[in-house]
Formats: sequence, C-alpha cells, structure tokens
Amino acid sequence: MAPDGLRTDQIEIVPSGFFAHRYEFRSPMGTLGVLRLFAFRTEGRFQDADGREFRMRRSHWWRREYELRADDAVVATARGRGIRRVALDLEFRGQLYRLEPTDCWGREWHFLDPAGRALLQIRRRGRWRSGLVLNVLGPVEGELLAFAVYLIVTIWWESAAAAAASA
Repeated sequence: MAPDGLRTDQIEIVPSGFFAHRYEFRSPMGTLGVLRLFAFRTEGRFQDADGREFRMRRSHWWRREYELRADDAVVATARGRGIRRVALDLEFRGQLYRLEPTDCWGREWHFLDPAGRALLQIRRRGRWRSGLVLNVLGPVEGELLAFAVYLIVTIWWESAAAAAASA
C-alpha cells in the first residue's frame, strides 16, 4: 500500500457481515485492505493488498490503551488522553501522532502528524449509511491508517455499550 499514491484520494471504509465486523478499504485505485474485528472484543486484524497482516488489540483491560503488532513486534501504541480519554496519542516508529474528534459526538476525527498537521479527516459515511470516509491530506502508512480506523470503531463500540449499560 503506497502512501504517496493516497495523498489526495478519498478512501471509503465499507462494512459487511453480521454486526459489521469486516471493513473493506476502497479507493479509486482498488481495494487497499480488509480490517476484521472480532465480535464483542476489542481485537482485530488488518490485511493489506500486499498480504501483510497486522493485529490490533486493547493492551490494558480498564485503561484506553491499544497496540498494533506485526508478527510479534509492537509497531504502534495508542493511549487515551484528557479527562474523557477520547482523544488518543499514538506512537509509531518513534514519532508521536494524535487522533482526536472534531465534534462532541465523535462523528468526525482528525489524525495529526507530529507537527500537528492533519493527515486524515475521518468521518461517518452518512446519517443512514454505515462505514467511514477518509480524506487523505498527507502521506500515511497503510498500517497506521488501519490502526486509526480500528481505534475509532472500537471507541464507537465502547461508547454504545456504555450508553446501553446506563439505560
């Protein structure tokens, strides 16, 4: 997955399957990969178009901390920040990135590089359509892009579960 070819493209994340646990990353260039999330858990696997596989999981059971693995090596980590811990700091290859919602409902997110520039704008596909749309504003590694999507979908699931539990 060549990040340089994605700079101005829009990527559509299309869910399928029971409870929408399979997310296909589609761009004008074709399918970039597939993210599979496991039901009722915070684990997932992303396989890119080249066949490389990455595993994602929550690394701490009660804190908002996650990791991205390639084989047995941790490639990236994410940790919640702030009072509500919705925004996340991501460490990837020695660089610190940030993933944060741009509205109070968490429907739109920005993925920021170490200098604070937006690399991705991530939003829901629409009010009546499930999935996401990613506007790629700068170069992003494929596995990091997939990790950002995994984190947002996981946060949405956790928020929905918390709302259901409080009702």
